[in-house]
Amino acid sequence: MSLKKRWMKLRNYQSDDFWAMVFARPVTILLLLPLIEKKWVTPNRLTVLSVLTKSAGIWFLFFVHTYSGSVYAAVLINLGLIFDNMDGTVARYRNTGTKFGFYFDKATDAVTLVFLFWGMGYRGFVFTGNMIDLMVPVLAVTGAFIASYSKWVSEKVMLEMEISEKLQKGDLIGWAEKMEKGFVWKAPPQRSFKGWIKWLGRAFFSILFFNEVDIFFWAGLALITEKYWIFTRFNSGFILLGLFAGPLLFGFKVWKREKSLTGSE
Repeated sequence: MSLKKRWMKLRNYQSDDFWAMVFARPVTILLLLPLIEKKWVTPNRLTVLSVLTKSAGIWFLFFVHTYSGSVYAAVLINLGLIFDNMDGTVARYRNTGTKFGFYFDKATDAVTLVFLFWGMGYRGFVFTGNMIDLMVPVLAVTGAFIASYSKWVSEKVMLEMEISEKLQKGDLIGWAEKMEKGFVWKAPPQRSFKGWIKWLGRAFFSILFFNEVDIFFWAGLALITEKYWIFTRFNSGFILLGLFAGPLLFGFKVWKREKSLTGSE
């Protein structure tokens, strides 16, 4: 397969997260271009590599309280993010995704994310001596997982409603067969120079939503500048809002979807 075809096929996911759009996805594609046809490059191995790299960065957060330790931590956790992007990209490229691979990826993401917040909170407390820098990240990751659990429950309930709807309309078998086909590659969007400028503007605007991938940007920025409040108070403070907003938002989506299906008031 030509280099151009590999590059096009590797562009198999269009992210809406700032740090994925301007950093993780472009670097992932560049690194995979010469490696994607290698049989030893597998999604699960990349997931393991991601966990090991993030864990090494988190170790620096807890135990190496120097500026060089901050730099190493910033580089390693963001390198781990790259490997984390690679596993899904490879699975989609080859259409070899598995249910275990999906679980393995998401479960390890959850574990490393918790330790990242704990490590950043602990490091912030070590350098500032202020308990706020410790407590806000701990509460923020709690809020993030309450929101994530609410999202998972809402999507499960809405999937059940969708299955019921398909069954009533007689579309269930066709829908299930389509799901069984797995990932279907679609040509990525072709953008003009003006289109790329708009894309870049949308990327920077999306930073206002404090998406999951952007956590690595805020952590890296706080570590490189040694302004820990950027992560421990600013980023974590916004994520903490998920403790209240997440369950309400996803509950409303379930209520609205059920109402549209039943026609009830």
